[in-house]
Amino acid sequence: MTRYLLDTNIISDPFRNPGGKVDQALRARIGEEIGTSLIVRGEILFGLKKNNNVRGLHRFEMLLDSITVWPLEEPAEDRYAALRVDMERKGHQIGANDLWIAAQSLALDAKWLPMIALFNACRD
Repeated sequence: MTRYLLDTNIISDPFRNPGGKVDQALRARIGEEIGTSLIVRGEILFGLKKNNNVRGLHRFEMLLDSITVWPLEEPAEDRYAALRVDMERKGHQIGANDLWIAAQSLALDAKWLPMIALFNACRD
């Protein structure tokens, strides 16, 4: 079974565009292992609380009931270190949270959505 690790943009999109392409794509993957990172959860909670979005917070918590929220566990830190070294050597810059999410997706052997191209580049 394929695992999909959803990032902040993918999880946020169905709230902004119900029934849109992302929402439809997620519904098409029912039965596959879909989840997100604890880091993504924190990013979204920050945005909702910063904007005092009580309705959005409730909808987000309902979404979290239907997907897995993976904790940051070993060997993600080893993947993070290797990715960061590799990215710096190649002159690529990636945000700290995105780097942690990429490392976690590698550790979980999950596809990181929607940044598949970057994920594949990091895997090589």
